[in-house]
Amino acid sequence: MAYMAINSLEAKNLQLAELVEEFSMPLVKHLTKNGWSTDDANDLAQEAFLRMHKFHQSQELDNARAFLFTTVNNLAIDQLRRIKLHDKYLLAESLPEPTKDDDFRSSPSAERTVAAKQELDQIYALVEQMPTKVKAAFLLHRDQGLRYSQIAAEIGVSSSSVEKYITEALKLLRRKMPR
Repeated sequence: MAYMAINSLEAKNLQLAELVEEFSMPLVKHLTKNGWSTDDANDLAQEAFLRMHKFHQSQELDNARAFLFTTVNNLAIDQLRRIKLHDKYLLAESLPEPTKDDDFRSSPSAERTVAAKQELDQIYALVEQMPTKVKAAFLLHRDQGLRYSQIAAEIGVSSSSVEKYITEALKLLRRKMPR
């Protein structure tokens, strides 16, 4: 009885190794084609295989390819959500805390006005340097207030690509702007 259980476990592990061999490269290519770095794509693919292994231990798997590609797409979406949440956190952390000296009812001093204009000019210059689709997505979202789906239709890409472009634009601005 124990011998059969060991043979069954070895068979499943061998089957998993064959699936890893067969689908690792297609999964990584799929993810890199959709804008993920090779390292991130490898990490997401590995996580998909781990999830498949856990699932396969408790149930039979009918279509490994479909399971893997669905899982890796869901993992990528989850990762984008985590990145977006992290970006919101960083943006909130970068905003200055209001002080007692800040009186929003009075007009800003000449120095603050000049500093704000210089910062705005710097932002405009950075936006002009962005790649075309990143710049278009960012401006359509920030200037015109369009939703991701509307931007996707406007520039001819998927909504997830729009989300990636806007995230890329925000990261670029955050990296290049002095604090």
